[in-house]
Amino acid sequence: MENSETHTSIKELWRISYPLIVTNACVVFMQFADRVFLSWYSPAALAASVPGGSLSFTFVSLFMGLAMYTGVFVAQYDGKNRRANIAVSLWQGIIVSLISGVVIALCTPAGFWLIDVFKHAPEVVVLEKQYFGILNYGGGFVILNSALAAFFIGRGKTRVPMFVSVLGNMANIALAYILIFGRFGLPSYGISGAAWAVIISNIIMIFIYISFIFTARNIKKYRITRLAGFYKPAFFKLLSYGVPNGFSFFMDVLSFSMFSFMMGHLDMLSLGASNIVLTMQMMSFMPLLGLSVGVQILTGRYMGMKKREEVYGVVKNACKLGFSYAGALAFMFVVIPGFFIGLFLESGAPLSSEITRLALPLMKIVALFIIGDCTYLMFGEAIRGAGDTKAHMIIMFVSAWIIMIPGTYYIVYILKKDIIAVWLWFTFYSFLTAALMLVRFFQGRWRKIDITA
Repeated sequence: MENSETHTSIKELWRISYPLIVTNACVVFMQFADRVFLSWYSPAALAASVPGGSLSFTFVSLFMGLAMYTGVFVAQYDGKNRRANIAVSLWQGIIVSLISGVVIALCTPAGFWLIDVFKHAPEVVVLEKQYFGILNYGGGFVILNSALAAFFIGRGKTRVPMFVSVLGNMANIALAYILIFGRFGLPSYGISGAAWAVIISNIIMIFIYISFIFTARNIKKYRITRLAGFYKPAFFKLLSYGVPNGFSFFMDVLSFSMFSFMMGHLDMLSLGASNIVLTMQMMSFMPLLGLSVGVQILTGRYMGMKKREEVYGVVKNACKLGFSYAGALAFMFVVIPGFFIGLFLESGAPLSSEITRLALPLMKIVALFIIGDCTYLMFGEAIRGAGDTKAHMIIMFVSAWIIMIPGTYYIVYILKKDIIAVWLWFTFYSFLTAALMLVRFFQGRWRKIDITA
């Protein structure tokens, strides 16, 4: 492990990761801006946006996790300098994305049924269905963006997705403001306008990615157009490793969605406080996710180069960066929680003082939660990048569906505890998942996997 540190460096990890961090920070800022706009529009719209958006992302996540794994194949083939395989992998990711978009759209009625099952306030349910329906019918665009981005991310060219994300999210914020409130002569669409802004901005991003991929240089170097099409061995290899990756991502997102929906059973004030805190948790999660994807890509590259010992140095450097960020953010959540809460609530607005009272202690719990989140991401993405996706999937199933979700149900519906108890349980889940990922990494079984064989 000491030898690996002479080859890997924080600078190398940072060079690949910082554009991904910026990319995810843009997503956080976009979601933050959308929810602030919706909070200005109406409290019911804000209350509906988190569970409605989370449910849509849950449906997308299974296929998104599959499409995103294209980046690991690209990284490992890039490490082997096998350019033709990179192009073939890209096309299999595109094909998966197109199929996925159709499947997700067909699942929309099931999402409406799930919204009814949780029996939120009637005015919130109507808005949840509007928001979820539009996002879900356009879910294929989100997945296709992930597959196209993988061509650049897997090769370490992460500034391209950063550029595309900045443009796309700027468009999203502008469109959300115009469509939610009705500007430039357009009617006010409220929460439906926020959903349409997401879809339109994703379509814009797809066209930008296409313009960057299908350049004369890439067509010549990677033979992208000549190798277009379905390749059975490559397609099923992507499914073999990508489906467990997708299920792992799906279970993580679904458990998060179930958690947010169960919060709605408490009361409107608790739901509002929890949604604010969930947004703050996303502020920590998305940049850490960008760093962890850098870990995944570097792991894939070193696995492709047959330099497995270097992976230990990559993870160690990631922990240095990740815990520095998570610790600083946790400190701010503890010291100035009122500042973050105040971003969502107008002074003197009805119920704002009651929501603030509930949210203040939750911010301190989230400060602890993100430390576990950071650990889980750094070690979990390393084993994913090496191809150990089945183990990752099993860990997520056990921690989320055997422990966290049943426990949350018991606390909310049987014991009828308050929101503080629920968030303490959620924090325990983050540390449990982190511990399991850490143990799996140091077992070293990922070292024997070769996804390109």
